[in-house]
Amino acid sequence: MAISDHNYNTARAILAAAGSHSAALSHDRHTRGAGSPDSFGQNLLRGARDDFRAADDGQPHLQSGMTAAHYTAIHNAANQMGITEW
Repeated sequence: MAISDHNYNTARAILAAAGSHSAALSHDRHTRGAGSPDSFGQNLLRGARDDFRAADDGQPHLQSGMTAAHYTAIHNAANQMGITEW
């Protein structure tokens, strides 16, 4: 299933705004309606997850190794792209 450019770009913006360095460095998608494979979205999420876990290491009350704000951002981004497993 293809991820629309709009959904990918919105998810990327969510992650970048939450502080993901890898999402900030990635580029907006412009596929002219073709969309992107799920693997692009999964890689975006994995990179952000790793960024967040590294930044949040040692802080109290972590969920899956992330602060609540980072955890929420990554799940909001996943929902935006319709990805349930990454």
